[in-house]
Amino acid sequence: MIDTLGDSRRRRRHRSARRRKRIAAAVLGGGAVLLLVGLWLAATRYLPALDEARTLRTDLVAMADRAQAAGVNLDRPTLVQLQADLQTADGHLADLRGLLASDPLVGLARSFPPTRDAIRGADAVVAAGGDLTGAAADGLTIAAQYVTIREAQAATASGTGASTTGGGSALAGLVELMATSQSSVNAAIAALDQASQALAAAPADLPGQIADARDTMLAKIAEFGPPLKAYANAAGVLPEILGWNGPRRYLVLTQDPAELRPTGGFIGSFGILAFDKGQITEHSFQDVFLLDLPSKYPFIAAPGPLSDYLLGPKQSWQLADSNWSPDFPTSAADAIRLYKNEGGTGQIDGVLALTTYTIDQLLTLTGPISVPAYGATVASGETTLKVLQLTRAAQAPNQNRKAFLSAFADQLFDTLLGLAPQKWADLAGQADIFRTQRLFTAWFADPGAQALTVQAGFDGAVLQSLGDYIYPVDSNVAPVSKLNAVTDRALDLSVQLDPVGDAHDNLDIAWTNQIETDLGAPYRALSTPQDRGVLGMYFRLLVPDRSRIGTVSGGSYQALTAPADIDTEAGREVFGNYLRIPAGTTHLDYTWVSPYAADSAVDGTFTYRLTIQKQPGLRAGPLHLVISLPPGAVLIDESAGLTVRGGTVTLDITFDQDLVLAVRYRMPPGTP
Repeated sequence: MIDTLGDSRRRRRHRSARRRKRIAAAVLGGGAVLLLVGLWLAATRYLPALDEARTLRTDLVAMADRAQAAGVNLDRPTLVQLQADLQTADGHLADLRGLLASDPLVGLARSFPPTRDAIRGADAVVAAGGDLTGAAADGLTIAAQYVTIREAQAATASGTGASTTGGGSALAGLVELMATSQSSVNAAIAALDQASQALAAAPADLPGQIADARDTMLAKIAEFGPPLKAYANAAGVLPEILGWNGPRRYLVLTQDPAELRPTGGFIGSFGILAFDKGQITEHSFQDVFLLDLPSKYPFIAAPGPLSDYLLGPKQSWQLADSNWSPDFPTSAADAIRLYKNEGGTGQIDGVLALTTYTIDQLLTLTGPISVPAYGATVASGETTLKVLQLTRAAQAPNQNRKAFLSAFADQLFDTLLGLAPQKWADLAGQADIFRTQRLFTAWFADPGAQALTVQAGFDGAVLQSLGDYIYPVDSNVAPVSKLNAVTDRALDLSVQLDPVGDAHDNLDIAWTNQIETDLGAPYRALSTPQDRGVLGMYFRLLVPDRSRIGTVSGGSYQALTAPADIDTEAGREVFGNYLRIPAGTTHLDYTWVSPYAADSAVDGTFTYRLTIQKQPGLRAGPLHLVISLPPGAVLIDESAGLTVRGGTVTLDITFDQDLVLAVRYRMPPGTP
């Protein structure tokens, strides 16, 4: 029998196989066509998009680098070049935007797997690029006004423009610029934030040129974003401080560090500094005794130690001694209260404090200042002694002994306000020195202004840092002298940590009075029979709250065995002692326990943090520090600059600014 059924099945199988082969061939052929189309797309549209992205990245980097290099020294040629850079970047951005938005082949590339993510990445770069060039345009609008102000100041400084003497038109112009550019600055910040969001949404795996463009943009946003926000914050407050919304008037405390007090020195003179829309409308200084001595004002009792060791119980607390608290906001409030109590008039919107060391630092920028009426020239490093020599005694009864200061201040203000723009960068660079060395402190009644002051580190407050804390504070009291100018102070601090994290502290303070040396010769001429070369010192040590005093030793004429005073100040425990410091070296030694100075973590580690605060007006001196870990503890990490020897870390520095450090360690297993 002929198997017709089997033959039929075989024929059907052969036909099915032929159909599958035809389908496979069609699929393979279609895939090859798609691959060729993809390669063609890459060659004709995708690769040019990469080139445009690379060019845009280059444009933005060049513009950012040029702006950063110019900084506050931005001039007209650089501004013109930046404007040209922006125009070029806008052109390349427009080309890339047009290619991505309207080209039909790019539309196909968006759905083609090898190029889909790259096109999405290019979209993100274009969106971010538009935001960044928009921010740059806002910035260049502000920059153009800034350059105009610089050019006017340069003409004034060279003698070819109108004088700014007494008015400070450059300062007024900068205040106006800050006050009126807030919308542009805020728009630029919003654009940077939007650009960052666009780039963050891009696919992670991108081709080299697009990935480079994305990464470069993110880096520039991270670099320029924080300073731009800081400028916006300052620009929102500084015009207010400088009288943009109405006149502002400040009490200025000029402090003498040769007669050291907690916030910088004895207030031998004071002044009023007033602003109206950036113009200085008043600056005058006078002898504080012209306000203090009449004594025709209500009696205000002085703080106990100030009364006990200087003023006596019958003398009212006065402006000259208002800065008794080491916490400057507290002393500022006291200064305003005492100023008004003694008949001081007018609105006071804040308190500014500086010392003769502040003037020394400014003179490094201005050069020596001459005061022809007094036949005097003051150079950096000379201010303390020359001011003392020229203001010690009045020429006639009731005469302002500090009249020289007003004449000197006039010359200094005029010089600072007339600085050539080339020195503006140097002036801005002084800010960090003024902050870290506490050469200038301020308190403002306006909450926004005070918040900016705190943020910038010029508030002079007692620090509220966590962990262990030490603030050694010197105050020159009876017998009154100018011997702090020739007295060095050395600190020797040892800290023994125990297993529960308490710090057992031992601080030795050594004062070396150099009045009998060559350094002291000019000050011997200023000495009075009452002081006889002896520095009267009321010393306070501020430590963490609830610290427990241990022992006290040292002194000179009389041995000290206990703190004369135990009190609190600005949330800190305070130990105080009075001692006299004759020529040579005098020691004072404290031991105490700071509870829970080291914090424990869930992983069994401890972190000990230590802050030592620097007093304004204090001469820089040596600090020797030893921190000993608990027995058996293993050191894990420590702040830079510390020397490690087994379970001990040490530090030897010149103490001229706040010190903040930490050590991290692990206790041995089984430690309770």
